[in-house]
Amino acid sequence: MRTKIPVTTPIRIHAAIAFLALFSGMAFAQMPEEEDAPKQVVGISEVVVTDSVQSRRYTGQVVTKSTVNVMSRVSGEIIELGFNEGDFVKKGQMLYKIETIQYEVAVKQAEANIAECKAKLEYAQSSFDRNQRLFAANAASKDNIENAKAELNALKASLAAAEASLVAAQEDLKHTTITAPIDGQVGLALYTAGNYVTPESGSLLTIVQMQPIRVRFSISAGDFLSMYGSLDALKKNGRVSLMLADDSEYTVEGEIEFLNNTANERTGTIQVFVSFPNDDLKLIPGTMVTVTLSKKADAPMPAVPPSAIMHDEDESYVYILAPDNMIERRVVELGELTKKLQLIKSGVKPGERVVSKGTHKVLPGDQVILDTERAQSADEDETM
Repeated sequence: MRTKIPVTTPIRIHAAIAFLALFSGMAFAQMPEEEDAPKQVVGISEVVVTDSVQSRRYTGQVVTKSTVNVMSRVSGEIIELGFNEGDFVKKGQMLYKIETIQYEVAVKQAEANIAECKAKLEYAQSSFDRNQRLFAANAASKDNIENAKAELNALKASLAAAEASLVAAQEDLKHTTITAPIDGQVGLALYTAGNYVTPESGSLLTIVQMQPIRVRFSISAGDFLSMYGSLDALKKNGRVSLMLADDSEYTVEGEIEFLNNTANERTGTIQVFVSFPNDDLKLIPGTMVTVTLSKKADAPMPAVPPSAIMHDEDESYVYILAPDNMIERRVVELGELTKKLQLIKSGVKPGERVVSKGTHKVLPGDQVILDTERAQSADEDETM
């Protein structure tokens, strides 16, 4: 016996579809609407105009302007020192005293020789004058006059020699006190009291000038010619600042003094010498420093804080803030980087606002909220 399969009528199909549609509509009606994504808070900076500066960095070395090796010009025992090792001494300050007795004796002997020569010279002059009078009266021969004249001239020469000996003896006596020839810092004393020294003993002490002091660095001939072209232009337009070994900035700019008179044959670089005040003695001869040589260009340029600059594989860009606080991506061409600002050759205009804090939190097209505590102009950054 066959079982009959019921046939679903079109009316029933339509009813099922309507029921499903009604159920789906109720379900969607019961789902909560998706909320808008929260706006990000960012800090902004205003694009400012600042002087365009070309900068190059070099490795420099601190060198003293003057180093003096103090030596003895006489022989004798050192009886006194007028300094402690490491002291700062003034020009003319006593450094060493050498025993003086033999030199005082030499001075007195020279003075006695002069007195003797003067006495003999006085007698010889009288003898010569007397012989001249006798010769005029035909009472003396010409030979007597010639002999008297020769004796007179010989004694004049002896007097001059005695006077020269006195000068030399006085100089030797003066050099028994050795004084500082320059202002500077003394180093290790190679000879102390009790030592016998001679001019052949070599250096007794080294004095190094510490104030002012120099920094020496080498600039390529290409940089020198392209940025300056002459020593006068380098002195006029060049600005030199330093970073010390601990990465701290030296607070005073230097004054360019001169270029070395030859370039390095192997590297083609030219040594530049810059004078720096050294009141706090942070610049120690022989130490290495980082030198920044800058040149102020003619035309000012727009600038932003470095934190506003982003990069991808092909270009650099910033996020510009439109009037409705919408983020706009703007490609920029970078210029020189100063201590506080990134100069921009093209891409932004003075007065525009860029995102400088929170760039990682937003994308082009986002609308943002300004953090008034972080909003600041780039020129304020420059003065901080």
